[in-house]
Amino acid sequence: MKFKKALAVGVAALLVSGLTVGLTACKDDDDGNGVASDYNFAVDGNKVTVRWDKYEGATGYSIEKSPTRHGEYEYIGYVDGTVNEYVADDINSYYKITTYTQSGDIVVVGIYSQETALFGKNTFVYSPDDDPAKIKEELDAFYKKTDGTKEGEQQRARGEFTEERLAAFFKAGDYDVNINMGYYTALAGLGASPDDVVITQVNTDAPISLCNFWRTAENLTVNSNMRWAVSQATSLRRVHVKGDLSLSSTVGDTTTSGGFIADTKVDGTVISGSQQQWLSRNSSFGSWSGCVWNTALVGVEGNLPANSWGGTGGNYTNIENSGTIREKPYLTYDQTNGYRVFVPNANSTRGTSWNGSGEYLSLDKFYVARSDRDTAATINAQLEKGKNLILTAGVYELEAPLKVEQEGAVVLGLGLATLRPTDGNTDTLMRIADTDNIRIGGLLFDAGKSTKTLLEVGGENGTADHSATPAVLSDLFFRVGGAKEENTSVNACVVINSNNVIGDNFWIWRADHWDGVGWDKNKADTGIIVNGNNVTFYGLFVEHFQKYQTVWNGNGGTTYFYQSELPYDVPNAQSWSPDGTVNGYASYYVSEGVTTHTAYSLGVYSYLRDAAVTLDSAIVCPQTPGMNFNHMVTVWLTGKTASAITHIINGKGEAAASGSAVQVLAEYPAKNQ
Repeated sequence: MKFKKALAVGVAALLVSGLTVGLTACKDDDDGNGVASDYNFAVDGNKVTVRWDKYEGATGYSIEKSPTRHGEYEYIGYVDGTVNEYVADDINSYYKITTYTQSGDIVVVGIYSQETALFGKNTFVYSPDDDPAKIKEELDAFYKKTDGTKEGEQQRARGEFTEERLAAFFKAGDYDVNINMGYYTALAGLGASPDDVVITQVNTDAPISLCNFWRTAENLTVNSNMRWAVSQATSLRRVHVKGDLSLSSTVGDTTTSGGFIADTKVDGTVISGSQQQWLSRNSSFGSWSGCVWNTALVGVEGNLPANSWGGTGGNYTNIENSGTIREKPYLTYDQTNGYRVFVPNANSTRGTSWNGSGEYLSLDKFYVARSDRDTAATINAQLEKGKNLILTAGVYELEAPLKVEQEGAVVLGLGLATLRPTDGNTDTLMRIADTDNIRIGGLLFDAGKSTKTLLEVGGENGTADHSATPAVLSDLFFRVGGAKEENTSVNACVVINSNNVIGDNFWIWRADHWDGVGWDKNKADTGIIVNGNNVTFYGLFVEHFQKYQTVWNGNGGTTYFYQSELPYDVPNAQSWSPDGTVNGYASYYVSEGVTTHTAYSLGVYSYLRDAAVTLDSAIVCPQTPGMNFNHMVTVWLTGKTASAITHIINGKGEAAASGSAVQVLAEYPAKNQ
């Protein structure tokens, strides 16, 4: 008893000191049946065996349990130092193993749970019964690793290009916590409705101008004003803000450049501030204030700016109803059903979808992958069995493409799960079959040494009509270079061959700064090639590729909002011409032979930094009656030429040049032609 009493006192001291406990990587034998079972946490019916690595010098181990991650722990048992496992009868608790060594030290060996065994050490799951101070302490510790606010370039790299990933989930209830979000952070409620999870405050600020990437918030309510000062590769989905939503920064004079909101309700005003461009779709706002270059509102309810372009009122594209869209699937939890994934059906073309219909898929229909154990081979083996796929937060090195072939397959990334090819994978990272009802969401595709593509949808020359059940691809981000010093290469990041695909918030980026960046270092011809017919995009951001940013070969395409910067590092005019006679590669290129295409709210910007080169037209399309372009803007940021973009589209529109940096064109072709 003396040992146990001393241990209890020591554990109390550790809890007061706020010790951070490391979680051990596991030898996993999960068969994808939805029940977590690994070396540290093996489930058999209603029993769980908790195992830990023996601690040198341990005289014994004390076992405590808590119903939640940061709840109150109670002592439940003790084993001597020769034993390293304990059998308990509560598979839903967290188990803390502590030892008292011969030298008198008290050491927390580990904390083990079904949720950690299932989702991995980069996923934190919180309950309303958790201590709010400990939730904040844990999230603040991650934020300090990635916020980028400290002086020195190394801290910036750790923020923008760190390998750290975090998914923080909140079970239904109220949380009196103020959360700061840095890079690679994903917050999400686990309720059926955003109003099931209420957090006092959520903020993300902008310590670095224009580069506040890689963060998402979903399916929760913020019970105050909210700051969301972000750039590309971010999303705000299914969020209820019970106040105002500010999209710009309080830090110095930093500028924000984003962004994307969907299926969100803001009771007060959305204040865009310094946001250079923004797309909001299928949402409800009390009102909207502000515009810099390009603001699009598609299917949004509220007191909103009128549809106007090029006047004193700002450049607004206000489209009353969106086309058909199905929202991104999301993870839920309740005590009766445990973890499930909700897959929404097609929703209203205006306003939020929170009361919409859909289907719950139990977790036994998914393989839950973890980056500390899984390869392309282990994941594909489960996909071949007909499993859906959850990719938990982490970086996955894939030796071959993931093959998504099952009709109706759902692939959901948590915590900005990142796919990256090994050097031996020269093909692609994911190949999606030409089939119905595919849903992919929440992934970052990172280029490696040399691959043809990063994502392919359907095979070449596909003719199938998927209009009734299209593939929907949500919050997919692509990066070539920046993360490592090694050279990277890809022909095109995304190739869409299937018909009727819906893209919903893509950022496709050839990195313009940090490691492995340069004309001969991170090579990539094209951001995206669309070969399928009747493909629709809501929010397409494509930047810095060495030829065309976007190539559209299919008929019937539609884009709601486009943002693009030309490459900064063009070395000379000869390196940047389709045929030696045309100046530069257009950003948005609809190829000859396409007869119908529609696009709204397009912005193309130039910073031709390294050579005195020019671009004839930012947008190029066939000069046929079926072309319908609405609301275009070009911007001269800076550069070596006074007139970088000569025309907006097909030789029409004034030059974006020093002294007249922003040029707009309302429509092409003009209706009076």
